[in-house]
Amino acid sequence: MHRPAVRLLVVCFAILALFSLSSCRIRPRVRTLPEEIQSLNIPMFINLSYEPGLEEVGTRATVEAFLADGRLDVVSRQQADAIVQVVIQSFENEAASTSSDDFSMINTIKVGAVVYMYSPKDRLNPMQMWGPFTESRAFVSDTRRISYVNSEDARQGMMDALALRVVQEVLTGGFRIPEPAPEPESVSEE
Repeated sequence: MHRPAVRLLVVCFAILALFSLSSCRIRPRVRTLPEEIQSLNIPMFINLSYEPGLEEVGTRATVEAFLADGRLDVVSRQQADAIVQVVIQSFENEAASTSSDDFSMINTIKVGAVVYMYSPKDRLNPMQMWGPFTESRAFVSDTRRISYVNSEDARQGMMDALALRVVQEVLTGGFRIPEPAPEPESVSEE
């Protein structure tokens, strides 16, 4: 091949690579929540797990996460366009790693939750449901280690992560208005 032909081939390949790579960018999730919903009420979480106090920590973290996000207002039930109810279904705290003397070195805590959105006028039929989903956090639980994290701090970090997940799911998690259930077909006797 001649040099000009090689240069042309290299230039064409570079332009092709530039165009193909320019389309590979991270796209932020798009808001799927209807525009008429501009304010939320977040009542106390429902805690179905055996771990006491998760409902308080989770509710506070979720309200703070929505306020920090700033796209929706958190208001009283009377002023809300929708109500977001989070149900904590499970909580696990298990040793992920132990030392040679059988002390737990690393623990993993997990929380499972479901998020429901209701109209303030109809608390019996949810407008939307997200989940179930799980958030987890591993932490050094051996008090002899410099990087020790107490279980309360680890639990707070996990509930903060759950709160961010709730915000993400509510705003961008594939909001669909549920279709009414089909009416049963009538059976005709012949």
